[in-house]
Amino acid sequence: MRVARPMSASPPPSPYVPRLVPTGVNLRAVTPPGVAPGRIWRAGAGGDMDAHTAAELATRHGLSNVIDLRSRGEAKRSGGPAALLAHGVRWARTPLAGYPRDIVHAPRPTPGQYVRYYHAILMNSAPGNIPGLFSTLAETAHEPFLVCCHLGKDRTAVVVAALLSLAGVPDDMIVADYAASGTALRPLLDRFEHKWRAHGWTRQDYLTHLDTPAVIMRTWLAELRQRHGSVRTALISAGAATGDLVAIASALTDPRPSRSGSRART
Repeated sequence: MRVARPMSASPPPSPYVPRLVPTGVNLRAVTPPGVAPGRIWRAGAGGDMDAHTAAELATRHGLSNVIDLRSRGEAKRSGGPAALLAHGVRWARTPLAGYPRDIVHAPRPTPGQYVRYYHAILMNSAPGNIPGLFSTLAETAHEPFLVCCHLGKDRTAVVVAALLSLAGVPDDMIVADYAASGTALRPLLDRFEHKWRAHGWTRQDYLTHLDTPAVIMRTWLAELRQRHGSVRTALISAGAATGDLVAIASALTDPRPSRSGSRART
């Protein structure tokens, strides 16, 4: 199968500039035009969130649900979003796991390896992971929710990009949101020293793992459309129910929150 090539010409700058929250790990609201303001948030593992930030999200921004993409083992090691749970935020454990991780297990993986990695997350996660995740999102997307994984960079990127595509957000804005993760994570490089030393990598090697060049997301979206026709049909091929995708798209583009319409499974 011929692989789609990313656009060779530089696209015009996106009018959407994500605003990072400095007190969280890769924390930000996802607010491109067309998506209900304050509906989608993304971050690294919620266990790293301080009490003040959690209180702001829950009380000021009305955050209702955490959609946690980590495996049970990851959540056990890193902890749950305790600071958010203390404010009544619901915790939905919807893991994406079982896909091959060795695709990017190298000192300096290339953008092409990351594109294959994102395909694997979507198409090769354990049976039931994608249907369960998008079923939960269909139940919760009428209220503000946060999607998180370990760093909020890869699994979260796949899910948030899919959500934005369902909502009709242009690719340049999806790419701009993705690229913001590298900006957020680079200053935290030394915080993860134990990780790169455990792998025998250098500090500069691990910086490659934290970076999010736009070409990765742009190429991945292009390849999804080449292989499946659209991001929506790719999600259906991965097991997501059509009705859930319709409900999610409707919820994300409706600015009115529905307090009675969703309860996340815990």
